[in-house]
Amino acid sequence: MRTDYYSSSTMSPFGGKSLNGGRSGSRRTGSWPLSGGAGASWAELPPLARDASAEAVLGAFAGMTTDAALNHLQTQRDGLTEFEADARREFKGANVLPTHKPPSWIMTFLRAIPNPFNALLFFLAIIQLALPDRDYAGFTLMWIMISVSVGVRFWQEYRSSVAVFRLQSSVSRPVRVRRVPPTVEAVTGKTQAETKTVAERDLVPGDVIQLPPGSLVPADCMVLEASFLRVSQSTWTGESEPVAKAPCVGGGKETALFDHENVAVMGTSVVSGNGVALVLRTGRDVLIANMAKELEKKREQNAFQKGIRNVSFMLIGFMCVMVPIVLVINGKTKGDWGQAAIFSVSVAVGLVPEMLPAIVNANLARGAHVLSKMKAIARRLDSVQNIGAMSVLCSDKTGTLTKDEITLCMHVDSTGTENVSVLQLATVDAHIQGSNGNNIDAAIIAHHLPDGEPVPVAQYTKVAAIPFTFERRRSACVVRGVTGQNLLIVKGALEEVLSLCTVVREGGVCVAMDVAKRLAIERQAEEFNRHGYRVLLVAEKKLKDVEMEDEDGLRQLESEMTLEGMLTFIDPPKEDAAEAIRQLKQLNVDVKVLTGDSLPVAVNVCQALQLVSPSDLTEDDDVQAITGPELAQLGDGEAFEEAVRRCKVFAKLTPNQKAQVVGTLRDKDGHCVGMLGDGINDCMALRRADVGISVDSGASVAKDCADMILTEKGLDIIVSSVRIGRLTHGNTIKYIKMVTSSNFGNVFSVLVSSAWLPFEPMSGLQILMQNLLYDISQIAIPWDRVDEEYLTTPKRWDSWDLLRFTLVLGPTSSVFDICTYIINWFYYGVQSADSDWLVGMCQAHWFWQGLLTQTLIVHMLRTAKIPYIQSRPALPLALSTCSIMAIGFVIPWVPPFREALGFSRPAPSFVGFLVAELVGYSLEVQLVKVIYKRIFKTWL
Repeated sequence: MRTDYYSSSTMSPFGGKSLNGGRSGSRRTGSWPLSGGAGASWAELPPLARDASAEAVLGAFAGMTTDAALNHLQTQRDGLTEFEADARREFKGANVLPTHKPPSWIMTFLRAIPNPFNALLFFLAIIQLALPDRDYAGFTLMWIMISVSVGVRFWQEYRSSVAVFRLQSSVSRPVRVRRVPPTVEAVTGKTQAETKTVAERDLVPGDVIQLPPGSLVPADCMVLEASFLRVSQSTWTGESEPVAKAPCVGGGKETALFDHENVAVMGTSVVSGNGVALVLRTGRDVLIANMAKELEKKREQNAFQKGIRNVSFMLIGFMCVMVPIVLVINGKTKGDWGQAAIFSVSVAVGLVPEMLPAIVNANLARGAHVLSKMKAIARRLDSVQNIGAMSVLCSDKTGTLTKDEITLCMHVDSTGTENVSVLQLATVDAHIQGSNGNNIDAAIIAHHLPDGEPVPVAQYTKVAAIPFTFERRRSACVVRGVTGQNLLIVKGALEEVLSLCTVVREGGVCVAMDVAKRLAIERQAEEFNRHGYRVLLVAEKKLKDVEMEDEDGLRQLESEMTLEGMLTFIDPPKEDAAEAIRQLKQLNVDVKVLTGDSLPVAVNVCQALQLVSPSDLTEDDDVQAITGPELAQLGDGEAFEEAVRRCKVFAKLTPNQKAQVVGTLRDKDGHCVGMLGDGINDCMALRRADVGISVDSGASVAKDCADMILTEKGLDIIVSSVRIGRLTHGNTIKYIKMVTSSNFGNVFSVLVSSAWLPFEPMSGLQILMQNLLYDISQIAIPWDRVDEEYLTTPKRWDSWDLLRFTLVLGPTSSVFDICTYIINWFYYGVQSADSDWLVGMCQAHWFWQGLLTQTLIVHMLRTAKIPYIQSRPALPLALSTCSIMAIGFVIPWVPPFREALGFSRPAPSFVGFLVAELVGYSLEVQLVKVIYKRIFKTWL
């Protein structure tokens, strides 16, 4: 039996003997068995404590030195070899949470059984045996119906679950891992780490990984190296402020887990800085493994879930109203209250669409499959419906509307004159930022002088650095030149850097920064902004004999600086973004831009894409652009809501303000809101939206918050996704409207017959069989087409529209049900219940008419146009409906089926009446459809 090295042994790091004889964690000795030496195998390593919880184990690791932790996991700072990693993965398994495992067919099957419809069928089957004249044939048939219902539901839901799992598995987060080439170690006896990219699922305990800005911590880890590392633990602690992480020894047993500076757990995210971490626990051992389901429950209900809930309440309301009425009328007219109760329960089952879960899941799964081929992966099935219902798309600017290819354009001093010294200072800071740098730093490093030569930079040595953060909106570094002089360089946003400066350099001369010069600099930057340029200021300060122990000491030096000049950058709009926005407008999706960039830059891009026009931005009541600080001044009242409703461009927003905008559009205006973002500052908005959309190249934490992930970044994929979402909704709503109106019509006809006929027009078993066959004919609906006009407006679940449709179209079908009653009463003379054979014949007639008309009429209801002439169904739907009509026609003729269902042989002459009813019903429904559309301006 394998021993879990985390939870079962007598060894403990708290004062026990050293695992490896006290050797350093910097290098393993020849006793490492997986490298070919002798000694205990890794799987037999003494663990930290017997039966320890995940939190206790991590707390114990936090109390270790880094060398002790490396020794305990028999690894080193250079990481594992590929052979060692493979061996550990064989033992521990993939780094996958239990909730992300492939679906179990057994559990899916068991979940398909307990539903109210099967319970009602089971209850009716038991009643069949409890009655004096035990109906074994009816009992057997009901069990067959239960089996078919469960089988179809299981098959559809299991296929859907497998499809979702495969789609989720295709979205992998890459992790940078240190690996030791075994050939180097074998030849030289020394290690030389290589950095490789592996999938998150392939991590094992003992791996040494990199934690860059924006990454999601992929496992429970110990920090080995840190450079201004800041980690957000808000998903665990609720504290929005990120905390510092450093390679130190934790505070001891009494310290809370999230207060340990050297531990980062799965589910947290790197906000800024860089780190190197040792993987401690993976897969089902991680702390978040027991919290994954609870974390999922915290999200608000989206538009799809609310719609399903409302429709379910409406169907339950139908049952609560209709069943008592059927019971009373049937009991009063027939005098057999026991049989009336059974019949009313059958009516309840017949009233509700039994296949609703299967049809909805099949539709969503097919939509997700189609989207995956169009570079959009649905991580949650609900997102397929929600993106079709989307009426407002909130999008970030960079990379979506623009190329995300920042280019340095100008480097000028405060007078607007080109100055290479400004560029040299910025280049020094960009190089010092290194892996902490962003795309601005990359643009500075990539810039060359007009003659093609690189920027000449003096030799500097790094002393300290602070990377860019969303809070500071600037980066800083201290470097030491060849003379030993320390130099502080700061570059960043205009307001943040300008507030640090008391001196400005003009033509090589330093002058005091007065109000006039400050205003001149702001006007010059504003002029650049109006032309679509992003502006950064560069400042410097010479330091003398300054000692800095940490970044807080560096921050204290950021004052009384000299402003050297400014840099301008541009990120040009994408060529296809304007066309995508035009198509979204045609689909009645309003696009709003939410960005942390400056207002002039954002407005310039939006004007170039014709998202807004200059007339929309005049100083009047229709101004359509606003900044985060202006929003903050409006508070949370009606003024804020009106600004969110009116504006199309939101600039300089904080992450919390992005979420507020999305939430206001959802909760106050009733929109179905999509949020497209790929940055850390978009996460709150992604979670708040009905459908959060990220990209595969985005920050890991943003992808984890998203419902849908694009394999490429672009609005054109969103356009295609919206159309597929509306197609999916259209096919789903077709089924619900068809089956609820048809079932309601049958119940309405039963009410008429109960008050008129001395016998039941169909038994409860016959009604159930009719509805089951009808539902089976609808399984092909996910493959059907919808009219092009249907795709032009957002689609949402509307229970009132469904109720109206049902109340109008249901009684329409009852007209020909009553015609069948009249034919049986007058033409065939069946006016009493004295003859079981004649009653069985009448029931066969209504079974024919009811099943064939409601199946045929699918083609009338599926489109607002004239069927087959203006709109043709997909081949699978045509085949399924024709097949069920043929089966339904044959059943009363085949003795075994006829006897099991209680039918008698139908009159051959009724076939002529049936054909006439089918033609008349089609004409009636088409006429009602024309009148309905004219009155209510809608159909599906």
